[in-house]
Amino acid sequence: MLILAISVLIIGFIGAIVPGIPGIGLMFLSALFYGFISQFEKISIGWIAVFGMLTLISFVLDYLSSIMTAKKFGATKYGIIGGVLGAVIGTLILNLPGLFLGQFTGMLIGEIYGGKALKASVKAGFGGMIGYILGMSINISIALFILATFLFKTLG
Repeated sequence: MLILAISVLIIGFIGAIVPGIPGIGLMFLSALFYGFISQFEKISIGWIAVFGMLTLISFVLDYLSSIMTAKKFGATKYGIIGGVLGAVIGTLILNLPGLFLGQFTGMLIGEIYGGKALKASVKAGFGGMIGYILGMSINISIALFILATFLFKTLG
């Protein structure tokens, strides 16, 4: 059962990097399931609570980082909607590179559609990309912490 839990945690870690694969939420569920099956012998309820809080923080920061950074760079609702649509379409077409290109292009088009000049639209698109990268960096850090702690507690 431990090998299955570690395998799912690794898939979740990859999901923190690659869009379309469940990430930190999957890692949390795997740790919770393993803790429950092992009667919280190696992974205590306290650690599960920490993982749960980190998962919630990850979800909130993931959502806020892109939007707040984009707004700080002047994005409007048109740019944010365009960025989300562009990210989804880009990911479907080109996976990870498409995510960045699609988000930027979508924000750019959304801002231009909303009446902004090209220079301001590029700035907003750039802000959205910075926010996404910031959020992804936080998610990777949280995922790495959960994975390392789980491995240390169960194998150490």
